[in-house]
Amino acid sequence: MLNRQRAAVSGTSAPRLRAARPTSPHHQRTLRVSGTSAPRLRAARGTVLLMFPAALMVMVILGAIVVDVGYTTIRGRELRAVAASAANDSLAALDIVELRTTGRKVIDEAAARRTVAEAIAAGPLPDARIVAVVIDRFEIAVTLALDLELVMAPALGDLRQVTLVRTERAAVVT
Repeated sequence: MLNRQRAAVSGTSAPRLRAARPTSPHHQRTLRVSGTSAPRLRAARGTVLLMFPAALMVMVILGAIVVDVGYTTIRGRELRAVAASAANDSLAALDIVELRTTGRKVIDEAAARRTVAEAIAAGPLPDARIVAVVIDRFEIAVTLALDLELVMAPALGDLRQVTLVRTERAAVVT
């Protein structure tokens, strides 16, 4: 009562007191960890020892998948960038003399293929293979392939190598 009067004077509310919950002997028995009162806990003892190796194996397999998918994705992006760069460089095969004299856009196919091969040899992925260089009036499409040796997948199965194929295009705009 005295706390409530002080709270009324100071303008704050008095702290509430909670009654302690009565606990039954049954409730106390099921909370004990050791002893004879917890038979279901004793039956589950050692389960973690069996589950840990399986969980560890699953985590290792998932980690291997993540490593190989990440590696393949990064190399695929690099291959796409090299193909785009080679396609843009091959636009240098446009016959400027023909364009200035007649106004026609003519691309020298042999020069374009040579430029693509030089761009790939000097680029970050010299192992990339030229699959196709397609010249269609005002557009050059470069298709490259790259064989990748996987890092973790050979330990899990027969998959040792994948081949990435990427195509990029460049167009003549005047």
